Amino acid sequence: MAEPLPVTNIENLDPQRFVFWQPPEGHVIHVGPERQPVPLPHIPLPIRSKDLAEASPSDNAVGVGVYDYLRQFPDCQLNSEYAALLCEGYAHFLADLAAHVVMLDTKEVDPAYVFRKLNYLKILRLLEPGNTGLLWQLAQGFYGLAMTFTELPQVRRYLLDAMRFGQDLLKLKADDAAALNLLAEIDILFGDYPAAAARLRKVADVMTDEQLQARIESRLETCIAAGFPNHPLVDDLERVGEAMQLYAAQEYPLATELLERLEEDAYFMSEFKSVDFLCLLGMCRIKTGDRGGAFDALSQALEMAPEHELAREAIQSI
Repeated sequence: MAEPLPVTNIENLDPQRFVFWQPPEGHVIHVGPERQPVPLPHIPLPIRSKDLAEASPSDNAVGVGVYDYLRQFPDCQLNSEYAALLCEGYAHFLADLAAHVVMLDTKEVDPAYVFRKLNYLKILRLLEPGNTGLLWQLAQGFYGLAMTFTELPQVRRYLLDAMRFGQDLLKLKADDAAALNLLAEIDILFGDYPAAAARLRKVADVMTDEQLQARIESRLETCIAAGFPNHPLVDDLERVGEAMQLYAAQEYPLATELLERLEEDAYFMSEFKSVDFLCLLGMCRIKTGDRGGAFDALSQALEMAPEHELAREAIQSI
């Protein structure tokens, strides 16, 4: 009889759906049409609870369990070993994974699907740690997710992920201009202007396109002029995320107070004034009875994006 491994031996990130099973030494699965033998590693393997009853899991259940668990938790313990097992014994799952990545690349999707794609890329990267293309997609993808308005409650976490993959990329390709530029923008958000300026200088040195070089140099001048801000911009972005959560919880006065403080910050507004910010501010003011202030914010939003549906609906309600 197969016994699930005690949870104390490895962290189970989803105990409702998975249990861990330790295959005995020398346990072999058989895969493919020709039933090729593949020895299982003697490590705890995640198996779907419904697939581990009184007997050892089937060969297919092992693959399905590892695949589903790794897709959900690509940063889990033993992730590299799980990816290697899929590569050796269940290559069709990895082909399915790559197909999903390609499909998600071909259309605009909401943040939940972007996050799923990034999880898939993490798994592919476990098999190719030196693939700079995968590292760039991960760094750029997490930065884009961080700067998505609806994802601002998680902005710090996503920026740290983007920074980690960008730094891993530079370890392999130290003069990668795109990675240097991306990391400079992250440095700016975290308030490390000297580091941002150093990276931008490196980008300007390797840039050959005159227009791009002028843009980089302009950004560099802005960083030098700003010096050390009194607080990191990422704090402000987190406050916007907090305001969104307060609005959802119907704590309208607190949400309005947070947004109005940011509206008074000229530097923040120069960097992050957006239709979504103004729309949220307008809706908060509607809820607190400030119809004039709401009209002002929503009018500015519609000047920036006349077709913004939520702003149009909100201003029509005043």
